Amino acid sequence: MKKRLLGIDLIRGIAAYAVIQVHSGDETWGLPIESSAIIFRLLFYFAVPFFLGTSFFFSIHKMTNRISWEFWKSKIERILFPYFVWSLLYFVIRFTSFYLTEESTKLHLLVSDPLALIFLGGTSYQLYFLPLLFTGTLLTLLIKNLSLERISNKSLMFFLVLSLVLYQALIISGNDFRLGFYDSFSNLPALNSLNNNPLIRFILVQVSWLLRCLPYLLLAIVLDRWLSQSNQNLYNIRKLVILVASFLFVNTLKIYIGSNGLADIVVAFLLLLIGIILSKHIGNNNTVKSLGACSFGVYLIHPIIMNIIEFVEFKLLNSPLKQITIISMLEISIPTFLISWFLVFLLKKKKHLSFFLFGA
Repeated sequence: MKKRLLGIDLIRGIAAYAVIQVHSGDETWGLPIESSAIIFRLLFYFAVPFFLGTSFFFSIHKMTNRISWEFWKSKIERILFPYFVWSLLYFVIRFTSFYLTEESTKLHLLVSDPLALIFLGGTSYQLYFLPLLFTGTLLTLLIKNLSLERISNKSLMFFLVLSLVLYQALIISGNDFRLGFYDSFSNLPALNSLNNNPLIRFILVQVSWLLRCLPYLLLAIVLDRWLSQSNQNLYNIRKLVILVASFLFVNTLKIYIGSNGLADIVVAFLLLLIGIILSKHIGNNNTVKSLGACSFGVYLIHPIIMNIIEFVEFKLLNSPLKQITIISMLEISIPTFLISWFLVFLLKKKKHLSFFLFGA
């Protein structure tokens, strides 16, 4: 576990592409979507759960009993710095675009919600993940105060099941965080009325994020304990094939069962295990290393590149897009991913720029 896990790097890259694929033809485009394209898009919703599960797993694996200033310094540099830099960048881009095109309604909507813009990722749809991740990281304080090594496996499993029940209840009741509205608990009249107060609204969002992150964190602890006790038989090809088949089955099943927190978490940790085992079978590969190292940057920059690709392909070349299809999604997502990867690769060569843009 001390060396770089190239299997994880490979899946990070695949997950970064999955995010782009999802955004290459969603409802925000304002176009009719083919039923086959909707189903195809649903196959790629594993990305954010995987990123959450992986982040918590490595945080737990590296965590000692003492959470030092260096721990928080690294989290601030890797999460908050890029978040605020990209929030400002996307705000400037959108404000300028709406102003120049005289879209006064969109301009008003953009500046009407400072809380979402500053703290909840409101300047671009993918940025919410960073404050969500930072909020989840605060749960490590709880783990530290409880003394992780003193928690028995039975107690850990009990709290894991409880956290899954609470998170699933949050989803089923429609009180989970709503991207676009940037609020939570909107289906509870007593709490929804409090969303008019920015401070209370912020607190409610944090509570929903903590409930979302808790099962990922607890399962990361379970997995870390299990891996520390497992033998080399875990890493054989047969188990890898079983895990890949399990991932494909659960990920496809999600299409029919709809929004399901448990299925998301299962898919995330199946991919994490696949990445860990796959690392034992991948030799030193600079392309895979680059893919993993650039995946975070690809996640952050892709909306800019996607808008340019969409403008060139369907507006500048006089072939307007009338309906979202699988083909149109691929025509947008593949060049967006490749160009984003190439640009991030170049930007990461500039150390100071890379630090502020990508936290490394």
